[in-house]
Amino acid sequence: MDEEVEAMRKVALKELDVYSCIMEGKAVAAVGMFGTPSCIEIYSDGGKVCTDSSECQGACTSREVLEKGAKTTGFCRGNEKDAFGCFNEISNGVAEHAICHD
Repeated sequence: MDEEVEAMRKVALKELDVYSCIMEGKAVAAVGMFGTPSCIEIYSDGGKVCTDSSECQGACTSREVLEKGAKTTGFCRGNEKDAFGCFNEISNGVAEHAICHD
């Protein structure tokens, strides 16, 4: 399995236009559970405390699964692909349904 994943990563990196990615102000990073090299936009407000996605460049999410309807604060995502694992999106200071992404 490890050899297959490593081969997949090499193919993905070979197919990625690293120069164009960087020239667009983005970064090459390992994404997802297989660490696939991808061109991603990094958000300058990543990690900032928030109560709604309108306060973030990306989404405002919890760092753990919360009960739907719980009053809470969240954190702005760090990049456009920062949506793996289980979390709630936070809207108006309230946890929405939990979501899990691989």
